[in-house]
Amino acid sequence: MVQQIDNPDDPRVKEFARQQKTRVQLEKELYKIRFEFIHNIKNKELRSVGIHKIRGYTQPAIYESLLNIFGKEDADVRKAIVEHLADQKNDLADTTLAWAAVYGKFKDFRTDAADALKRRVKESSKDGEVRSGIKTVVAHALRSTDNQELAAAAGLAQQLKLIEAIPMLINAQIQGQQVGGGGGGDDHSLAWIMVGTQTAFVSDLTPVVGDSAVAFDPQVSVITEGSVLRIIDAVVITYQVDVHNALVGLSSDAWGKPTNRYGWDQGAWHNWYKKDFVPFLAQKKAAEQATARNDPT
Repeated sequence: MVQQIDNPDDPRVKEFARQQKTRVQLEKELYKIRFEFIHNIKNKELRSVGIHKIRGYTQPAIYESLLNIFGKEDADVRKAIVEHLADQKNDLADTTLAWAAVYGKFKDFRTDAADALKRRVKESSKDGEVRSGIKTVVAHALRSTDNQELAAAAGLAQQLKLIEAIPMLINAQIQGQQVGGGGGGDDHSLAWIMVGTQTAFVSDLTPVVGDSAVAFDPQVSVITEGSVLRIIDAVVITYQVDVHNALVGLSSDAWGKPTNRYGWDQGAWHNWYKKDFVPFLAQKKAAEQATARNDPT
């Protein structure tokens, strides 16, 4: 943020600097709590005291630090962090929950965060509208090449019914990557297969002479007849099954018709989205607006 604002006297820069200073101080306190009450502490009473102390930190500047400091602790602490963030009931805390639901290191942590976030969206919006910060986290993760992050983001998009994510899900369900490369005069093959017959023959014969003796030193060579299959370049295609399943579930629910018939055909998916789904959304929106105009309440 500071790099994007030229004027150092801008109030936003000063506010950002103030928040960072506050964050550093609060992080020191949280690390102390972690050392004294949480990390490698087996006493349940002490751990409960530590968790109670953590709940006292409600400053938005510290939300991300809560994940960084306690995100790798045992399940009871991770669950407490999720509940604590959900209790804050503000957009930044919800965005932090979305981050935990996608990038958390443990499956149960991601699941708990996703469930809490779903409840928060339902509580904070009557029409189920998802805040922009949550959408940004999902969009960022759907560009990832990490299988776990992709799967988590796709599952979260389906849970929150983010129909805006459908084009990104279509693109993310199949990923290709070029491996190696070669050609030219040198042997840069990734692999090769030979099918042939080898025949040995004497290509040179050197006489060896000694006292009252003579012998020959033969040089044996091999000639090969057959075929060689040489792999110079290759492309690895990854089919993201979790992303595909989330795409089918989300699109079918939003469209009201099954979309599994499009399978892994990217072209068919893009064609469906452009020619069928977008017009369907436009008609649905127009019908809702007409109903609202005619509704006397």
